[in-house]
Amino acid sequence: MAEVAVSFVFAQPIDAVWRILRDFNSIASWLPGAVDGAIENGLAPDQIGAIRRFTLNGAIIREKLLTLSDLDHACAYSLLEGPPSLRNMIADFRLYEITEIGGTFGYWRAKFDVREQDRLPAMEQLQKLYSGGWSNLKKILAGQPSLKE
Repeated sequence: MAEVAVSFVFAQPIDAVWRILRDFNSIASWLPGAVDGAIENGLAPDQIGAIRRFTLNGAIIREKLLTLSDLDHACAYSLLEGPPSLRNMIADFRLYEITEIGGTFGYWRAKFDVREQDRLPAMEQLQKLYSGGWSNLKKILAGQPSLKE
């Protein structure tokens, strides 16, 4: 099993960051390369079991919401459809309050099975995707132009 994790520090309070991330359907508004986000099974975007569908750099991605905790500022989801090299992927993110500065620490991780020959490229691709997502969200929260504009 492979694992990728990315962490970031946001200057904004945890509630400001969580307000965006708790909406499982918001990914197309902040993840570079993601467009056409929709919940396809009619559930609310914060309801366990919601399935989001979006296009990422031309590929269809489908993910299922597994957990969502307002208390822990955390979410987990599984990949239903996506890159053929990734199998059994479970991803999660969690936010932590940084009381010293009034900011937020974000941690985004994915665990997945992958063929050995695809392991390094898959890990590098996810690392780049997650870093780009956190970086872009940081710009959006700071009121700076983002890659989505």
